[in-house]
Amino acid sequence: MRNLLMTLVLTGSMVAAAPAMARGFDSTVEAAVTTPVKIEVMLSEDLAYRADNLPKKLSDRGSARSFNSGFAGKGFYGERDLNRLTEFLEGKLAKDLAKRGITLSETAPVILRVTLEDASPNRPTFTQLGKEPGLSYSSFGTGGAEMKAELVSAGGQSMGTMSYRYFEHDIRDSLHSGTWSDARRSMRRFAKKAAKTLAGTNAS
Repeated sequence: MRNLLMTLVLTGSMVAAAPAMARGFDSTVEAAVTTPVKIEVMLSEDLAYRADNLPKKLSDRGSARSFNSGFAGKGFYGERDLNRLTEFLEGKLAKDLAKRGITLSETAPVILRVTLEDASPNRPTFTQLGKEPGLSYSSFGTGGAEMKAELVSAGGQSMGTMSYRYFEHDIRDSLHSGTWSDARRSMRRFAKKAAKTLAGTNAS
């Protein structure tokens, strides 16, 4: 029995210290961008739906115990929070592309179309707190985000795609996190790698 208990304790420790779930940056963009670029950032259909709802698939609702359990169920993020995430992502992309010498223009013929596919907060959003009165902002968990992007030419042809996914699995890193800390970390990494790729340098 003592050996069994020790095994369980060790196993639990290993799970708690599990590394972040990060799918490496993937890209099919083969050449550097030499023309001005317009950035477009949007939400995936699924993420936009979850602004005011739980995920459509029951399997995506995590440990939600009721139809109002947004924080546990990965929904009810609120339109305001999701809009702020897309604005943050667009801002990071604009800053990092400019650092790499890529010209940005609202009238550019080449478009970098970025979709925020998924995101999870570290702490409850304003809307989640309103939907579930027993929930507190002191509640915390692991978060992250997934992005996909396509570079589209003036003629509408795809010039390549990019994607990145990072979701933290170690709860210890979330103790002092803000609402979207892990998601923003994922976005910063994606923006940096995307800028390197479009500038024709190593994105690793």
